[in-house]
Amino acid sequence: MNCEEIEFTRLVSSFFAKTLGKSLEFKRHSRCIPAFWEFPDLRFYTAWRWVVSNLLRMLLATFACGNHRSTDHRLFVLLLVSILPFPQLATADLVKLINGGELRGKIIASNDSKQKIRIETMTGATVVVDRSNVQFVTPRSLAVEEYETKSRCLEETADAHWDLAEWCRQRGLAKQREMHLRRVTELAPDHEKAQSILGRVWHQGGWIDRDELMASQGYVKYKNKYITPQELEVIENTKDELDRERSWFQKIRLWHGWLDGQHENRRSQAMTSLNSVDDPNAAPAIMKFLATDSRTPIRELAVSILVKISGSKSITGLVKLALFDEAPEIRTSALNGIGNAHYERAQKAFVTALKNESNTVVCRAAMALGQIGDKEAVKPLIEALVTVHQYQVAMDLPNNQTYSFSSDGSFSSNSPAVPPGVMAAVRTGQLLPPVFATPSDAPAPPKKTVTIRIEHYNADTLAALGKLTQQNFGYDKRTWQLWWAAEKNAGGTSKGKG
Repeated sequence: MNCEEIEFTRLVSSFFAKTLGKSLEFKRHSRCIPAFWEFPDLRFYTAWRWVVSNLLRMLLATFACGNHRSTDHRLFVLLLVSILPFPQLATADLVKLINGGELRGKIIASNDSKQKIRIETMTGATVVVDRSNVQFVTPRSLAVEEYETKSRCLEETADAHWDLAEWCRQRGLAKQREMHLRRVTELAPDHEKAQSILGRVWHQGGWIDRDELMASQGYVKYKNKYITPQELEVIENTKDELDRERSWFQKIRLWHGWLDGQHENRRSQAMTSLNSVDDPNAAPAIMKFLATDSRTPIRELAVSILVKISGSKSITGLVKLALFDEAPEIRTSALNGIGNAHYERAQKAFVTALKNESNTVVCRAAMALGQIGDKEAVKPLIEALVTVHQYQVAMDLPNNQTYSFSSDGSFSSNSPAVPPGVMAAVRTGQLLPPVFATPSDAPAPPKKTVTIRIEHYNADTLAALGKLTQQNFGYDKRTWQLWWAAEKNAGGTSKGKG
């Protein structure tokens, strides 16, 4: 609030205190005052504010002189509250202009709505803009509007983020709540409630995701229950399918062994047999023996077989190779081998990979979605525009050395910090965790392993969004989200950039 608004609120507070007295048990921070007084962004009409301010000054002056009667002035208060035109905004529409500006308020229907947009702003003014100057319109709830106001002035403390997370919970803002809960755990790792809400459990001296803990113990999650991989296999496959898959394991293992042998005839027979495989049930065996071979030509053979046999089982293998194989040509062949009929299944796997702990895998998944994805991939790609990844760095620890981290995870110390070359290599994906910064020939001093958080602006993700949407808002995640909300809303208006 500016000084004028603070004075206005003070007058209102004083007025309610003098007129209603102890019947409301009025206190300095009482919630008796309507909630909209607390919203810095919900401005009132200038004229209305001027009139009410002067009315209150007159009434206070009257009370000071004693020229009033208790019943009369209380009746007047009730009358004043009942007739004042308090703004009541159920929604807070956002109009994004092509020049980058924003208008927030309530869209007003008019006869020329096809050519112009009329919006009653938060200040009460009516603004008219040509639709040619509008990029898109996003209807939003007032809760989202208020949330953005609160988040802009949020203190970077665990308590502040926890309070805002609770506020979000009460208003059904699940996504925003989760974001602040995660920040609570970053600022206060021992915050038990936040860790528990995020599905984490305490294990061996640290907090770990429940799914990760169960996975480390050999369990997988199926329909919100943890079962063994064998149980999942039984559920997802019939006995006949399992028998057919197992029969291929023996054959593929044998042929793979012949490829390493010294007998030319067997090597030739193995290549002929492998190239003739066309049963989808052979896909798991191909992945186990051929796709994990250290030789690039053998992995290329695995890709060609998976592409030929097709089917849902081979798609799982092709996606894995497209994401994790070390050879670019293998990744490209695997991605190109996914047929149109299986794009939907592959897209789900690539979307999941956008949350991978490795930034390299995130970028590969985004590149793949730019090639085979559709509109369903837009929202996950927006979330993956900027990702934060953690790296462990082993640093020399001279005597009297101290280290510190800022709230965003950046590294600092009272002597040379993480070497610039190491940081550059981490940011560009040349070094993957764990990272070790070591001197040349000097005796190894004591070391300390520290965790650093690196924020990556993912160019591959931005390129994929450009291909799928024909839009470019750069790395401005908020604008992307607003635009996408406008696209998904039947009443939204958007204007492409070409």
